Amino acid sequence: MITIKHDGCIFCVGCSSVCPASAIEAVGTRMKTYPEKCIDCGLCVKVCPANVICLYKGVKDEKDLPAGAR
Repeated sequence: MITIKHDGCIFCVGCSSVCPASAIEAVGTRMKTYPEKCIDCGLCVKVCPANVICLYKGVKDEKDLPAGAR
């Protein structure tokens, strides 16, 4: 599962363009994530110039994220 710190996102949409599972998309002026689609590849993390994407491998539900990640 990925999380995006929207405060620092520069909305370059690079993450959505490299995601092979279409787990990220631009909606309005924010990036929306679809945890159920995420395949934990980490490509989005690697291309993010703002370093605001975190990957939590194996997590598929927001309730299972560490407390600081919510």
